[in-house]
Amino acid sequence: MKKILIFTNGEPIGEGIIKLPLVCQLKERFPNYQIHWMTDRGECVYNTRLKKYTDNFIDVIWERSQLNPWFWKKISTVYDLHNEFFDIIIDTQKAVPRTIALRRIKSNFFISSAANWFFSDCKPKQIDKVRKFYVRNILEMFDLVSEYKGSLSHRIQVPKEIDNQLHNIFDKGKKYLGIAPGSNTPKRIWDIKKYIEVAKYFEDQEIQPVFFLGPTEKDLRPIIIDNLKHPIFPEEEVQNFSGLETVIASTKFLNCAIANDSGISQILSTNLCPLIKICGPTIGKKFINDTYLNINYISSQPFGGENVNLIPTETVIKKVEEVLTKN
Repeated sequence: MKKILIFTNGEPIGEGIIKLPLVCQLKERFPNYQIHWMTDRGECVYNTRLKKYTDNFIDVIWERSQLNPWFWKKISTVYDLHNEFFDIIIDTQKAVPRTIALRRIKSNFFISSAANWFFSDCKPKQIDKVRKFYVRNILEMFDLVSEYKGSLSHRIQVPKEIDNQLHNIFDKGKKYLGIAPGSNTPKRIWDIKKYIEVAKYFEDQEIQPVFFLGPTEKDLRPIIIDNLKHPIFPEEEVQNFSGLETVIASTKFLNCAIANDSGISQILSTNLCPLIKICGPTIGKKFINDTYLNINYISSQPFGGENVNLIPTETVIKKVEEVLTKN
């Protein structure tokens, strides 16, 4: 069987989730290939916390391979890669030393955008000078060796065990708005009063609010309960699955989600529901709406600065209504 190697510098949880729809395409793009995924020094959550979501799409994982660019040293201090061979290697990162190290592994075809495609066996006919969202850059490399005609908005597969539990929580005939009001960075937090105001508005429209609270946001629970009729907290009701797995799977049942620019907003970026990120000090444009990721953003910049609380609740409500109308 042919083999293809996808190389990255690692996938922490947020990045791993953003790449999930891309991972789900691999078997469709390369049906006659054994899929190998390799990280250099970073962790690979496809081998741990997201393993249930990627088992069907990745055949072999080489984690923390610690590649070496120097020809007089071993290619890897962890694996014996000297005799390995791949039909295609796709380098999804851009650090030149790692690319040089990866180039030492034998292959028929090597694809990399590092150093303006200098090391690559082929490159796009037209190289866009505008910096792309990095997932788009990876797709561009995939397209060089794959004539894929499927949807770019591929839906991830939710494990049946958790899916069954969530079907008991969410009513198929109702609409749901996911809300993640927390962040580990205080200056990125849109005020909880504003979130509740948005939740109340849509609750009156018979769209039920669904809250995702991290360990540092548990004190918000009584405030939410005191102000809303029937808020849902899925992580409290699902058994035998982690909070992370519950949040990911819950997006299948949401009609829209809103969140601060935070780790949980990345967890909500599954492409199973539209997501609106509320951005203050971070650059909203890096979340520009993309048909592949279905991510929207609202930035505080047009309202006078980097303070996220400059964003009016009316603006968020209007954006949610706009997204709900499209979906």
